[in-house]
Amino acid sequence: MANFSHPCAAVSHVFFKTAAVLTYILCEWFSDNFVVNFVVLATLLACDFWTVKNVSGRFLVGLRWWHEVNEDGSSQWKFESLDEEGQKTIDTFEKRIFWWSTYAVPVIWVLLGLVTLLRLHWTYLIIVLLALVLACSNLVGYVKASRDQTKQISDMLGTAKAFSVIKNLV
Repeated sequence: MANFSHPCAAVSHVFFKTAAVLTYILCEWFSDNFVVNFVVLATLLACDFWTVKNVSGRFLVGLRWWHEVNEDGSSQWKFESLDEEGQKTIDTFEKRIFWWSTYAVPVIWVLLGLVTLLRLHWTYLIIVLLALVLACSNLVGYVKASRDQTKQISDMLGTAKAFSVIKNLV
């Protein structure tokens, strides 16, 4: 952990995802009460969503996203990323942790959903759907923010190339 730039963000990023998946798998061993299991899992999933959206995304990959509803009722997604200098400060190992877990968790929830279907536990599909909505919201938000960041860098590089061409002509 000493090599991590943001150890708390990295641990939190993985902890809530792991806790939610393991709790889902093991919850019926601890309680037969669906309501208790749902509340515990919904809390873990909400903590994971909030942590990824507001903490680990910013610290581990330098990206941020949010959704605004305008006064006229229309909605708008907003994306923010570090500039080129800021991107150089991002730890590559932390970046890998962020992206691998962000992509893997929806796949894991789909697999758990298939197992739930095969076991005919219809009520537990609600938890899987909640997990998928929250995980995929973060995934889509960060993929779009990352594309926005890639566009910013390519725009800057294009501008720099244009200036160097003009400078060489003069």
